[in-house]
Amino acid sequence: MRTLRLRPGEHVVIGDRPGHGWEMELLSVPGHRRDALEGTLVGEHADAPETGLTLVQGISAAERMDQTLRQTTELGVSRVIPLESERSNVRLDAAARRAKQRRWQRIAQSAAEQSGRLRMPEIGHPVGLGDALALLEGHDALFLFWEEPGGTTFGEAWERAAAAHREASLHGTSQGGGPGSLGAPVPRTALFVGPEGGFSASEARRMQGAGAYTVSLGSNILRTETAAVVACTLALSRLGALGGR
Repeated sequence: MRTLRLRPGEHVVIGDRPGHGWEMELLSVPGHRRDALEGTLVGEHADAPETGLTLVQGISAAERMDQTLRQTTELGVSRVIPLESERSNVRLDAAARRAKQRRWQRIAQSAAEQSGRLRMPEIGHPVGLGDALALLEGHDALFLFWEEPGGTTFGEAWERAAAAHREASLHGTSQGGGPGSLGAPVPRTALFVGPEGGFSASEARRMQGAGAYTVSLGSNILRTETAAVVACTLALSRLGALGGR
């Protein structure tokens, strides 16, 4: 079996540490996976700057959660916090949590490699809402994607969050600041996306109480894996990671 169907003369990137690697022009391609690649170093290769984007994803059924992790890794999220929410159809004991985290980490690593990322996102262990909110203390903006009435568009919510952050910065009350500010290259932003059944009203109130802006994705009901991709795309575009501004 030939490795990745590569041919001599083609270029590959070999990672030597998270976010950094070396571009190599292949001289020969091994016949087996365990054989070493031979080639000439062409130059250094580095990932784009970290986006600082965290996805807090309500745990969904196996194939849907796998798809969510795979696609959001390809897009460029920095961290995923699997959330054990009230309406999650998946219930995990301690052993299952560890097994799921290992599986999700493998999926994220594979997706990172496929998309050319040299740094895979951090995949946390499954937590409840209280622990998730604690992990997000000091973030610059939280956005709750919720299908119930009352949400605004993401663009409107982003502008409100940016204005609030600028105002806090002027008065010296911003918790984020420095590399985490909305005007800096690496903002710290978190998105909440529910499982198949969405978030309950009580969960939404807790997120809103923690400062989350409530966002609607329109009148169409999206699958959880679709909603996660749309939410991350909107945020990453604002962060400049997808060519947006």
